[in-house]
Amino acid sequence: MTERHDAQRIFMRPLEEADIDPRYVAWFTDIDVTRFIESRNFSADDSKAYLRAGRETRSYFIYAVCLSESQRHIGNLKIGPINWTHGVADLVTVIGDKSCWGQGFAAEAIALGSRVAFKSYGLRKLHGAILADNIGSIKAYTRGGWSIVGRLHAHYLVEGRPMDAVLVSCFADPPAPPPS
Repeated sequence: MTERHDAQRIFMRPLEEADIDPRYVAWFTDIDVTRFIESRNFSADDSKAYLRAGRETRSYFIYAVCLSESQRHIGNLKIGPINWTHGVADLVTVIGDKSCWGQGFAAEAIALGSRVAFKSYGLRKLHGAILADNIGSIKAYTRGGWSIVGRLHAHYLVEGRPMDAVLVSCFADPPAPPPS
């Protein structure tokens, strides 16, 4: 399943084991790329096993984010873990190719990934928690159609220092407001 964004600058396709090459592994050893994520310093074999586990358990699905013009794989988007009972999941994206930073690709991937999650998996809500210092991701999610819905004070420890989590989410169909 290949999904394209309206602007056609990017498309997503399921991540394949062949995508997990030295360039891919290098993304997750780069301190700039991994500054705000917990996924770092793993081998190609670890990555391939993780990819297979998601597919086998259907608890998460990983997509390659690619440039439409060159087909170059520039990052990943993960839908999950999925709570099938409640129809909710996390959605995480990382643009590993630093030459593509600051160009709006993350926001486009988030918007596209949201549509895939709702359409392909029948989910009703997506959510995430972002380190408060990760201004770029907060902007990408809001530009991708998500809303900031809360903040957890001192939720994370970053280098021994408490940091807030900014909570974001979006719905397939916004719920009706509670009766007044």
